[in-house]
Amino acid sequence: MDFQNDQPIYIQIGTFIKEQIINGTIQPGEKLPSVREYAVLFEVSPLTIHRTVQYLEAEGIIVTRKGIGSFVR
Repeated sequence: MDFQNDQPIYIQIGTFIKEQIINGTIQPGEKLPSVREYAVLFEVSPLTIHRTVQYLEAEGIIVTRKGIGSFVR
């Protein structure tokens, strides 16, 4: 993924994940990859993905269950 300079990377990744949900690539109720898996996939630090998860939770897109993972609402 090529990142733009006009937005924080975590928002760009969050937008990409939201688009996957909208187009049906990721289904409601589906478990998302782990923070580490996403960090490797997007070639960013786990902290960036953690911020992405917080952003998506604040938007009401996903819910995180401690010790289990993040799921699409």
